[in-house]
Amino acid sequence: MCREALKENFEFVEKNKDKLLKEYLNKYLLVWHKKVVGSFDTYEKAAGEGVKKYGIDEDFLVYPLLETEPLNFLFSAAI
Repeated sequence: MCREALKENFEFVEKNKDKLLKEYLNKYLLVWHKKVVGSFDTYEKAAGEGVKKYGIDEDFLVYPLLETEPLNFLFSAAI
């Protein structure tokens, strides 16, 4: 996959996030060539449709569009 195409798709979602949230809240977006080409309830459905439509060698993005981003915690303990 081309990192530049994935970066462009990601930037498209980030740039249009407020507008997309109104229409696709809590959906997994299938983004291809800086366009939303589908929205799904699960990652698996979105990714499956992307592979079905574009194949495994094409650059598409599955983006979970959530109102608030999940927090990822990194825990390390010194022993």
